[in-house]
Amino acid sequence: MDDIRFYDPRQGPFCALSNLHPRALHFEGLLYATPEHAYQVFKAVPEVRGWLMAAPTPELVAAAGDALTEEHTVADWAQIQLPLMRRIVRAKFDQDVDLRELLINTAGVRLVEWSPDDSDVARYWGEFEGEGENQLGNMLMALRDEYIAKAR
Repeated sequence: MDDIRFYDPRQGPFCALSNLHPRALHFEGLLYATPEHAYQVFKAVPEVRGWLMAAPTPELVAAAGDALTEEHTVADWAQIQLPLMRRIVRAKFDQDVDLRELLINTAGVRLVEWSPDDSDVARYWGEFEGEGENQLGNMLMALRDEYIAKAR
């Protein structure tokens, strides 16, 4: 297998790799419904955060976060989003042994968030038709390599 492609957060053997997978996340002192909730809450200015925290699904919080206006987005978002996502991804896999084992068991295989729809967001975090930066997949592979190195 050349790649493990994941996207749907509820179906498929690797659905838990998605940040939209419906699993609660303890992150920096708060409990979030999903990793996506944590990410989008940190993207927003304080007066919008409670509304995002209450979003009933990860898909809705993602759409709302992607639609935030400049005035509702924290000023340094471009600089903090990747380090923030690394912390969220690490927290997700550090706190749940079954997720960590799933990630470790992908050793040697390229992980790709494979979006069915084309957008700048899809091509940033993953790929669409093989094109994109695959930031999430790269983060997951780096974390996986850390776990494997620690186990040696």
